[in-house]
Amino acid sequence: MAPVKTVILGNGGRGRVYADYARRHPGEFRVVAVADLDGSGDFADWREALKADTGAELAIVALPDRLHCEAGIAALKRGLDVLMEKPVGCDWAECRKLRNAVKRYGRQVFPGYVLRHTAQYRKVAELLESGAIGTVHSIHHLNSMGYRKTIESFCRGQWAKTAESGPLILTKASHDLDLIAWWLRGRKLKSIVSMGEQHEFRPRNAPAGADGECDGCRAECPFKVAGEKCVYRCGADVVDYQSTLIECKAGPLVNFELEALSSRRGRFTRFFGTRGTMLVDEGKITVRQFGRDDEDIYTFQAETDRHGGGDDGLMAYIAKELNAGPEAALKRFDETLVSHYLAFKAEESRKEHRICKL
Repeated sequence: MAPVKTVILGNGGRGRVYADYARRHPGEFRVVAVADLDGSGDFADWREALKADTGAELAIVALPDRLHCEAGIAALKRGLDVLMEKPVGCDWAECRKLRNAVKRYGRQVFPGYVLRHTAQYRKVAELLESGAIGTVHSIHHLNSMGYRKTIESFCRGQWAKTAESGPLILTKASHDLDLIAWWLRGRKLKSIVSMGEQHEFRPRNAPAGADGECDGCRAECPFKVAGEKCVYRCGADVVDYQSTLIECKAGPLVNFELEALSSRRGRFTRFFGTRGTMLVDEGKITVRQFGRDDEDIYTFQAETDRHGGGDDGLMAYIAKELNAGPEAALKRFDETLVSHYLAFKAEESRKEHRICKL
């Protein structure tokens, strides 16, 4: 088959990751145009790139979050399939608009949920499906963001303000909610409750003597970065931590913890089943079955460059699935929306201090 002609909308970090895959796999993808908001690339604007006669078959949407839905719908109208960085919508109304476009135009939207395509998480799914620990009755999942990532991207960066991108549980943790939805394997959801707040990075918590800028500031602070504004005065409003419980009508109880202030960055999961337990750490799975003194251990490349192989895995998957047809397109997109629905309902619960039905 000829390589898929691809236009990349967004020339930032994620756009360059996908462009690099195309460069390394010329038999699968060929980049025919690149466009960004700053005029870099082949066109002054991403809209011009979509209107141009480039022969593109696939659009990769790696623009700022608030443009994902608009750019995605525009690409679908042009008859292109779409690989879209998360989130696919910054609120539920955008998600519904995009779903309607998928249904109307019959093209595919592939979310950038790369973790499903890592060797480690594929093995987790295989073990769950095989019944290695029996029927799972509870899942404890932690996203330990690491304080450096937090202050870089979610205090000083483009995801610092909810109104400009969305709540933290969507912009950062929709990866985790997608994994959880995958592990639940279509079980009907019952309710969700979520708690959390922005505690630390407010002006009132700034160290004594802190200046508005890090340069020249004499206050003792572990968050100083040369050339940056004081992390306590950036105007960020996303939470520092969030704890979410998801209840199924018949299935496991899920406890999801999102910690922004942590020394170690990574994802850590514990599955508790009727025949054993499974521990998932960065690069390692440990299965302990009841009645056995030994344990099964599986090791993997730790999640570093290219999301532990997930970036490459997603692109290879898209190359095989582009011609799946309109019914498969809508089914896949509905699966994508589960993570977003959970994120929005969790945020509703957190802000209104109540249990929300699902």
